[in-house]
Parts: sequence; structure tokens; C-alpha cells
Amino acid sequence: MRSQLSPVDVSTVQEKVYQSLRLALLKGQFLPGEAVSIRKLAAAFGTSPMPVREATKRLVAEKALEQSSDRLLRVASYADSVHEEYIRIRMQVEGFATEKACAARDPALVGRLKHHNDTMRDALQSADLEAALSGNQSFHFEIYRAAAYPQLLDIISSLWLRTGPILAMLRSDPETFCQIFEIGYRVHNDAIEAIARCDRESAKRAIALDIRAAHFWIHRYYKSATELPADATGHPV
Repeated sequence: MRSQLSPVDVSTVQEKVYQSLRLALLKGQFLPGEAVSIRKLAAAFGTSPMPVREATKRLVAEKALEQSSDRLLRVASYADSVHEEYIRIRMQVEGFATEKACAARDPALVGRLKHHNDTMRDALQSADLEAALSGNQSFHFEIYRAAAYPQLLDIISSLWLRTGPILAMLRSDPETFCQIFEIGYRVHNDAIEAIARCDRESAKRAIALDIRAAHFWIHRYYKSATELPADATGHPV
């Protein structure tokens, strides 16, 4: 009987856990500074702690997670100067990917982008902030995949791992969140129209504006949050 059994490919489980955690960070399902429990994640995935531990090690190396001296894992926290640096890099890198997507001349791309953008708008109208975040991520990565530069896509994904949770933090302020995403919907439409006419410069400019506008509101939100009086735990009240 034993000779008929195939060994379990542990590396496959580790990869699936890693990809699931990565996607959750990209979509903003974790918040900056949030504690990450390997045991709780293992229970959620239905695995042993080992594949989760290996996945989190990779995410620490990618700077999406941070490990303190007492081995506590947390989602990378927000630092304005660091986020500003990421934003400047993202504007350049994602703008370049958008130019390449225009050059790809994928006839179905515009339709897919309209679908993602409309999904994001519909989510906003129904106050489904999780779905709005997911729609926004899907919109952007539809463009970046169309660029057909796998290494470039990896670079962009790594940057989003560090900024996705920061955008998600705005769910605690639904009014600001909706304001950002309503602006984003309009700017996305500008990008779609530019891609439809293969106007690389206008498409690149629209995506860069989308990234910069979101950063402006994030900076404003975090600045106001840190100026609020704090309770005994140090959290704004």
C-alpha cells in the first residue's frame, strides 16, 4: 500500500500560501502595523504553521512585513518620507508599464479596463469598500500585465505590497476613501480613453496622476490622524 502513495509536495503548499498572502496585501486586506499571527494564518489556510512561516519570511525579505526583535510579525508601518519615495518610484515605473501596454495594442484591453473601473464605481455606490479596493487593484494590474514585461510586473507588485495596506487604512474614514476613489474613477476613465487611442503620453500621465492624487489624500489623512489626542494605548481617540 505504501509504495502506491505519492509524497506530498510541501513546496507547492508554501507557494500557494505565499501567493494568497501576497494577494491579500496587494488588495489591502491587511492594515499598516497590523500584527500577523502565523498560528492564526495557518488555521485560516488549513495548513501547518511551517508553510505560513516560510511565506512570511519571503514577505519580510520583500519589506511587506516587518519582524521585531521579539520575533513579532507586523505589516510594514506607514512612514511619510518612505511612502513618498515609493510613490515617486511608482509613478515612473507604472507610467512606463502603461506606455508599454499602449504599444501592445490588445483589442480587448479597453473592455476589461472599463469592466474593472465600473466594478470599482459600483462598489463605491454600494459602500463596499473591500470590493472597491479589489476593483482598483484589478484595474491597475490589467494594464501592467498587458505591458508583457514579467520582470517589470514583479517590480510593480513588490511596490504595491508596501503601499496596498496604506491605502486600505483609509477605510476607517469612508468619506475620504470614497472621495479618493471617485477621483480615481474619473482619472481611470482618462487613462482608458488614452489607451484606446494609443496615446502613450496621456495614458502614462493619467496613471501617474492617479498615484499622486491618492498619495496626497493619504498624507493628509495620516497627518490629521497623528494630530488627534491619543488614548492610553497610543491610538487616536
